[in-house]
Amino acid sequence: MIIEVCVSSLLSIKNAAAAGADRVELCSALDLGGLTPSHGLIKKAIDLNLLPIHCLIRPRQGHFFYSKDEIQLIEQNIEYAKSAGCHGVVIGAHDKDFNLDISLLRKWKSLAGSMYTTFHRAFDVLINPEKAMNQLIDLGFDCVLTSGQNEKAIDGINTLKYFNEKFGSKINLMPGSGVGTEISKIFKKAGFSFIHLSAGKSLAPLIIPKKVNNKLSFLNQPIHEADFDTLSQVVKNFKSS
Repeated sequence: MIIEVCVSSLLSIKNAAAAGADRVELCSALDLGGLTPSHGLIKKAIDLNLLPIHCLIRPRQGHFFYSKDEIQLIEQNIEYAKSAGCHGVVIGAHDKDFNLDISLLRKWKSLAGSMYTTFHRAFDVLINPEKAMNQLIDLGFDCVLTSGQNEKAIDGINTLKYFNEKFGSKINLMPGSGVGTEISKIFKKAGFSFIHLSAGKSLAPLIIPKKVNNKLSFLNQPIHEADFDTLSQVVKNFKSS
C-alpha cells in the first residue's frame, strides 16, 4: 500500500515522512496543478534522505502539448532529476489531437533510465484513455496518476475501478485529486494499492505591519503545507488491516 504526497517544500516532506507516507511527488506552484521544482529544492529534498523523491517535470500550467523550446526544457530537467538522485520522474504529453505523443514519451522514458516513471494527469484529458493505458504499458511506464478523467478522483471512481481491474496487474493505478481521510477509505475498499494527495493546510498568516501595503495581492496569497495530522489519519485508514 503506497501513499504518495504531493509537496512543494522541505517542511511538507518532513511532515509526510513523520506521518508514515511512502514517497513524495516534488513540485512547485501547487495552486497551478504543480510545476517543475527548482534545482535547489530538488537537491535539498534529496539531501534530507527521508523519502524517495519523485520529481514532477512540467514547465508551465495548462495543456500538455509542448513547443520545441518547452520539450528541450523538459528533457534537460529529466536529465537533471536523474543526475541529482531522484527516485522517479512524473511526466506526460499529448499531441495536438489529445492522443499520447508516443515518440516523445519513448524518448523521455529512455532519458529517465532506471528511474520510476509516472504518467501524470495529462492522462485525464486524453481522447482514448483505454488505448493510452495499453500504450503506456508498452512504453514501460510504472504508474499512472489519474482522477478517472474527472475533476476529483471520487467522481471518477467507476472508471478508476475499471482501469484498475483491467490493467492493475501491468501498471500501477494511482487515484489523485481530492483524496483525504474519508476518501482514502473508499479507495482502499475499492481495491487500490496506491493513492496520491497533498493534505494541504494553510499556515497562519503573517502579521503585517500597518506601514506595509497589505492590499498587494501577492502578499495575501495563502501558504499551504502538508498537514501531519491529516496524513497520519490517511496512513492509518489506508494501511490498517
